[in-house]
Parts: sequence; C-alpha cells; structure tokens
Amino acid sequence: MSPRTTRVNPLPAWASTLLRWAAPLAAALASLVLFAPGAPPAQAAPACGVLSGGAAPAAVRAVDSACAQIGTPYSWGGGHGARPGPSYGICDPSNGAPDDCNVKGLDCSGLVRYAYFLAVGADVINGTTRTQWPSSRAVARHYRTDGTAPLLPGDLVFFGGSPSTIHHVAVYLGQGWIAEAPYSGGYVRVAALTAHSDYYGAIRLYGQGGDSPVPPQPSGTFWVDTFANAPVYGSPTGTTSTGTLYQGTNYVFCKAWGRQVASGGAYNHWWLKTDPDVGPASQWVSAFYLARWGNDVAKDNNGTVIPDCPGGTSPPGGTVKFWVDTFANASVHGSPTSTTATGTLYQGTNYVFCKAWGRQVASGGAYNHWWLKTDPDVGPAGQWVSAFYLARWGNDVAKDNDGTVIPDC
Repeated sequence: MSPRTTRVNPLPAWASTLLRWAAPLAAALASLVLFAPGAPPAQAAPACGVLSGGAAPAAVRAVDSACAQIGTPYSWGGGHGARPGPSYGICDPSNGAPDDCNVKGLDCSGLVRYAYFLAVGADVINGTTRTQWPSSRAVARHYRTDGTAPLLPGDLVFFGGSPSTIHHVAVYLGQGWIAEAPYSGGYVRVAALTAHSDYYGAIRLYGQGGDSPVPPQPSGTFWVDTFANAPVYGSPTGTTSTGTLYQGTNYVFCKAWGRQVASGGAYNHWWLKTDPDVGPASQWVSAFYLARWGNDVAKDNNGTVIPDCPGGTSPPGGTVKFWVDTFANASVHGSPTSTTATGTLYQGTNYVFCKAWGRQVASGGAYNHWWLKTDPDVGPAGQWVSAFYLARWGNDVAKDNDGTVIPDC
C-alpha cells in the first residue's frame, strides 16, 4: 500500500505571478534607498575628538575638554556659576526642565564655557547662547549661507532663526559633527550638526596658529565677569549712554569714583574704563555689573583690586562709609557754603564719607557748621548735607551712629 500523502492545492495564477516579481521588486527598492542621491545611509556617531585639521592649539584643547564631558548630565542653567564647571541647574517646567535644580551638570552654553575655560585657563566665553554669539572675542564669524566648509574644530556653532532667537550652541568637531549638551534628561554627546535644522552660524575664538585671545588683552588690563549687558558712558559721571558692554568676561583698564548705580540694597560708585562691544573705545562701565563682588568693590576675577586711573577721581574720605540717622528729609548742596539746593537726602539711615566746615544751619537753639559729603536720594552724587540733620548728636557735632567722629574730607 502506498504511503498516505496530503494534497496541496496549487497557487492561483495571480499569486504565482506576484511571487515571481516580489524578489526583483524588493531588490530594486533597496537599491533606491541605498543609492538615491540625497539619501545616504545613517552613520554611527564617531568617537568624540578632533575630526579635521587646521584649528588653533587652544581650539584643539577646547575640543578635547568638551569630549571629556561626554556622559555629563544636561542641567538647565548648569555651568553658570561664578566659576565654570558642572553645577546644579534651575527647575523650570516652562523650558522642559522640571527637576534640573536637582541635577548637577551643564547646559549647552555652560558646556562651551567650561570647555574653553579648561583649554585656556580663562573664562573667555561666559554668558548664555544669545550673549555668546555676539562676543567681541570672535576672530572669525560664519553664517548659514557660508555652509559648513569654512568651519574648524573648536568653532562654536549656534542654532536659531536670528540673533534674538538663538537657543542652542555646541562645539564643532569637524566633518559635520558636534559635541553638545542637548536637552533636559539627556547627556553630553556627539551628534551630527544636521541633527538640528536651524543652524544659524559659528564663531571662532582663536585663529589658526594663534593661542592668544583675540582681540588680545591689552597690556595692563584686568579680566572681570559682568552679569548682564551693561550701558557704558563717556565719563564716570555721565548720564548719556554711548554704547554697550555685553555680559561675559571682559577686560578693563582702571577705575575711578563717580555716579552711583544702585538697585535694591546693591550699589557701586566705582567706574571701570574699558573698550565696549558697541560704541567707541575707552568708555566707562559701572562696577555695579561685576558678577563676583559686593558694594563699592572693584576687583578683577582673581581678587586683585583694579588700580585707579591716572587723573581719575577718588572717593571722598576714602572708601569707608559712615552710617548716620537723619531726622527729616534734608536738602543737599554742591559745597559746604552753597545756598542753592541740588537735591534731597531722605529721612532715615544714610551713609556719609567725610566732613567739612561750612555755612551754619540753625533753628532755635540748635545749630551746626559741619557738612557731610554723601550721595543723596535725589540729585547728583557727591553732594553735601548739613550735620544739623543728624538725629543723635548736638551742636557742631558730626559723629556716626556708633559715636565715631566722621573724618575730615
């Protein structure tokens, strides 16, 4: 007896025809995917490093420094402390960073700031993406219309539709690759520059074959960090702005005493001579904008007191303030003998610098000939108020609230 077999019905004619053409069709589609112009296969990211030549030694070191941060967590606002480096960020749900105040890491601008700090030993590109882009330190600047051919490793590449909408920055590695801190929840990584569709342009901080910041720090200048874009003026007492010094690390030459700049409990009378980013050279910026120091302090980033400018004004009676209570709003004057008021010192606790003998102010049996140099609440700085208005002392006495005799000017 023959072995039993199972009958298999033959395929219909239409199915056989379809199968006959399926393999050639699949091969043709595969060839289109692999070889169609403009559709190259995806490439794996290379190891982080300098991927092409031509960069300055400082830029090469900056690439190496950025690559050393691969795997560092992204943290919104991370890397923007007084000293560059990973730091806890800001919890900001509106920017997709609800927990970043608990994450120690770097954001995109914090990464490039830290990379160059490690590379050159100076905080040369502080600030956010929008203040880094217009940096006066750029020795070369390229735009989207230039393509990527001019880019060198170490260039800082920016993304956005315009200078006011720049939102991301990364370190260029070469061959179309970047090192970046990408987004909250991510980590410093290597990515293709084309992973972002809105490349805007790039800046270069160090020229080919050069290892010094450009423009070079002029001899006898001091590096300072400023926490915001600051107006500059033609003199330490000027009130008409002549330009702008951008937020970041800037050089200044010297200091002079001048008009007070204040906000809340913060104030500063020192003015620093500098070359601003916008406007003519040799202008003055208030030391109020220094990021690292307190009231009436003018030091560079290393803690060195910035020297006085030749011929510049100095604070009356030195930098020491004496606190006094005044019992009423008091008129101030341009000199201890003047009779024309130039402003008002409000009732309360105020500081004065020094004293000088002058015109008597009297009422009933109370009188005083001493005048105290101060900065009034209304009117120009460096004016004079009568010690008659001191709340704690008697006739012709000029002491501060602790009983210290206010020194002569």
